[in-house]
Amino acid sequence: MGSIYRAAKLTVPADVAWDFLDRYTRSEVHVFSACQSERQEGDYRVVTLADGSEIWERNVTVDPATMRAVYTIPGFPGAEHHQAEMRVLTDGDGVATVVWTTDLLPHELVESLSEAYEAMFGELVAAINAHGARSG
Repeated sequence: MGSIYRAAKLTVPADVAWDFLDRYTRSEVHVFSACQSERQEGDYRVVTLADGSEIWERNVTVDPATMRAVYTIPGFPGAEHHQAEMRVLTDGDGVATVVWTTDLLPHELVESLSEAYEAMFGELVAAINAHGARSG
């Protein structure tokens, strides 16, 4: 299985970062420029892309105690398997790090999606940091 792994230190505390990711799992915040809108359908976060197509992201775990959200996208185009984790980590100095790991089969998808995920991760980090500015 191939994995796309991204991590970045944030300018906001871990609780603020988790608040943003928790809201993300419920379609309450908008992050990615490639997405036109998001809505909630039960356990699914339904993302509408610019071309009108939809991606159904199923929440698997949303755990505030570990600041960890896991989701899968059944039927991800070209994939036999897709599962992702967004997690907030904190060190002893209160510095928060966001980690986004996506596991894919076939593993060749990692190479073709890596650049797009890099751009989306930049948008995610910026949105979390901006959430801190709005919350403070």
